[in-house]
Amino acid sequence: MWKNVTRILSQLAWLGLCLSVSIHAETVRFEYGINQLEGHYLAPTNDQPPKAVLLLVHGDGASSFDAEGFYELIWQPLREQGYAIFSWDKPGVGGSTGNWLTMTMTHRQGLVATAAATVQQRFGFEPAQTGALAFSQAGWVMPELLADSSSRIGFAIGIGFATSWIDQGRYYTATRLRLEDATPEDIKQGVAGYDHEIAFFDTSPSYDEYLKWIRDSPMDRDRFYFVLRNYQSNVSEAYRGIQRPTLLLWGDSDLNVDAEHELAQWQMRTNPWVSTKKINNATHAMLRADQFSGTDFGMAEWLKLMWLEEEALAPDFLPTLIRWLDEL
Repeated sequence: MWKNVTRILSQLAWLGLCLSVSIHAETVRFEYGINQLEGHYLAPTNDQPPKAVLLLVHGDGASSFDAEGFYELIWQPLREQGYAIFSWDKPGVGGSTGNWLTMTMTHRQGLVATAAATVQQRFGFEPAQTGALAFSQAGWVMPELLADSSSRIGFAIGIGFATSWIDQGRYYTATRLRLEDATPEDIKQGVAGYDHEIAFFDTSPSYDEYLKWIRDSPMDRDRFYFVLRNYQSNVSEAYRGIQRPTLLLWGDSDLNVDAEHELAQWQMRTNPWVSTKKINNATHAMLRADQFSGTDFGMAEWLKLMWLEEEALAPDFLPTLIRWLDEL
């Protein structure tokens, strides 16, 4: 019975959210390559001309323009402060055609650049007024754009970025095993297994070769080739070349990315365009760590998110974000 009640409540919450967003959003369709993307523009709610527009750049996964309701918790306070929002369904999700799993990080950069050009042409924003609020995997997308002198992106906020895909995967593997109460020896073996898999990927295997090699829980074909195309992503050089105002944020309770390591690396880099900060009581996605823990996000967590609304976010996240934006 309770499973049915949970399903009904989630469907009602989702319906209410969709209706709320659809009332205020303007649909904007644009093309990238052979795909048509469905974007949504949300104007500020303070009856003033927009200070700037923020493009929401997704992390991993099959994300809709609002990340199943999560983004609204962030964009609503931003709209109240005078910022417009532009976000889109990933290829193959919602109203967008294609398959996001066929993309490289370079393709994703091109998509962001096209989205920026679209919103500038449609709504009259200048590049200096066009920023990105980018999450997780977008950390291998945005630095190259921010280092490009001809980029249409004027500034960016990065949440939970990792410099190296391979290093991030190694950290995540160890963290996942630790959360499963694995012994130190089991964690050591798990990390060694991860490194062995990376060495296998270095041979550029086919999917059939991968299926013969993997012991259990294989990726499906599309995911396998997505990882094979992108696993060597590393933005060390791009970080040094950033020439747009950039704020990088990590949660102090991030279980996906080694936040302490990333912050330590920035202590050794000298780039006056980049500011960094660790947010207290924050997860990888800037949710309150005392309410949301672990690496999985299921229905129970989603319902809690919808119930808590803005209070689900780490207390210092939005004030830090808005203060930095207002000081640009």
